[in-house]
Amino acid sequence: MLRQNQDHGARWLPWTKGTTGLPRVYCLPFAGGAAHFFRPWTEAARHLAVEVVPVELPGHGTRLRDPLVSGMAAMVDALCEEVLRQESGPFAILGHSMGAKIAYAVAEELERRPGATPPARLFVSGALPASAPEPKPLHGLPDAALTAELSAMGGTPPEILANAELMEIMLPVIRADLTLLEQWHASPRSRVSCPITAFAGRDDLIVPAELTTGWADHTSASFELQVHPGDHFFLREERDAVLARVAADLHERPGDRPAPSEV
Repeated sequence: MLRQNQDHGARWLPWTKGTTGLPRVYCLPFAGGAAHFFRPWTEAARHLAVEVVPVELPGHGTRLRDPLVSGMAAMVDALCEEVLRQESGPFAILGHSMGAKIAYAVAEELERRPGATPPARLFVSGALPASAPEPKPLHGLPDAALTAELSAMGGTPPEILANAELMEIMLPVIRADLTLLEQWHASPRSRVSCPITAFAGRDDLIVPAELTTGWADHTSASFELQVHPGDHFFLREERDAVLARVAADLHERPGDRPAPSEV
């Protein structure tokens, strides 16, 4: 377990009871998502000698009563202080969509902090490069228009979109996440020193796979892209394939890794 008080561990890492001694992958969700999305990954990853650690962001999932954070600087500071401050590694960070941008910003910050351990690798999924602004800002849309956009994206089950009570709870969460995502981007000259592996969905209309190659410009180490069948939420169906690649990268077994995909 990270050397932090039990309350913080339970809040930020609700599905992690103690360290397994395996390489850790902290997993950050998409806008409106929660740590529960990655909970099924935890057992599957252990068979690959990797420990998946789902991260619960403030105001999400099991932390719905906590204040939402809609600024990247505040989110990164909290993650570095409360979760990763005393991590000695090696560890990696994986983020999908919004989570990928947070993962990159956290890695940048850990490299700047004296005495901090930066991640050994970043895994970014379904996300534009760190310096690319979101092409279609959504956070300021009225509720009805935002709900329509969420429906078009396909990541939210129709029964939830049709449930007025649930949407009354979810819309502020999604709006805060979109504000964080859409009001931040890294400098085009920004680099991290760890390798980056990017995952993309072949049929993703929100973040076309060919645009994810721009992540190569944000590392001074190696970059590889893996394209999977599916749309923006391809991780649901491609979990095992993605985990296999994560494990191969973390255990440095080049012969086990699929060849980089062409886009």
